[in-house]
Amino acid sequence: MTVASEGLQRHYDAKYALEAGGGSVGWIARPPIPTDRFQACCRFFPDLFHGGRILELAAGSGLVARSLIASGLPFESYTSSDFSEARLAGLERTLDDPRVRVTRMDAEDLPESEFGRYDAVILIALIEHLVDPLRAMQRVRKLLRPGGFAYLDTPNVAKYTRRLKLLFGRFPSTASRNEGLTTYEGDPVDLHDEGHLHYFTHRSLSLMLTQRCGFARVRALTYFTGGRLLGRAPDHALARLWPGMFSEVCLVAYV
Repeated sequence: MTVASEGLQRHYDAKYALEAGGGSVGWIARPPIPTDRFQACCRFFPDLFHGGRILELAAGSGLVARSLIASGLPFESYTSSDFSEARLAGLERTLDDPRVRVTRMDAEDLPESEFGRYDAVILIALIEHLVDPLRAMQRVRKLLRPGGFAYLDTPNVAKYTRRLKLLFGRFPSTASRNEGLTTYEGDPVDLHDEGHLHYFTHRSLSLMLTQRCGFARVRALTYFTGGRLLGRAPDHALARLWPGMFSEVCLVAYV
């Protein structure tokens, strides 16, 4: 493990220390119109996945796993992984389905023993934290069986709110305030912009996945987040009409 990765692990273990006990166990019912990245996965993923093995990298609190299981999603196995030891302890406590395996996995150092094992890999709010996302996604591609796919969700640096920040000379932070120096709760950040190292648009991530990471094609999924403009349904329509402006980056990348 490098000095950088050791520092990152200390950061995430400290940040999520309270999750080691499992915390409150909840799940998300499948929403008709998603308004955040977790709702989006619960809305879109069941239509994409038709059985087999799932791997979720950076599974966090296990909210997505619990929600997909509660929805009755058919699957053979669900591997729930994370980089943080604290979060792994929480996952062990809250994911009690016998089909679930909890294991520590570093998205930038994926073991070859996992290659070709999965029908779907879920990466929500992860790729922006990776030191080398290009090579990490090349290895994620190798995890997938023929016909499999990766489901990715990451902030869209070209979203209209961030374009406005740039217009007025402000840093378009995606996980913090005050030029990336203050958390949403008002505390000083430990890592700049809460550890977001890379910033993507729909086009940049699509091209990286298809031209450099071995995926055959990508499909964009869209949803509106943030303050309301016209109302929930019209805002969702805006996101579908112009995802580069009004939606976060949510893609399915097929092998």
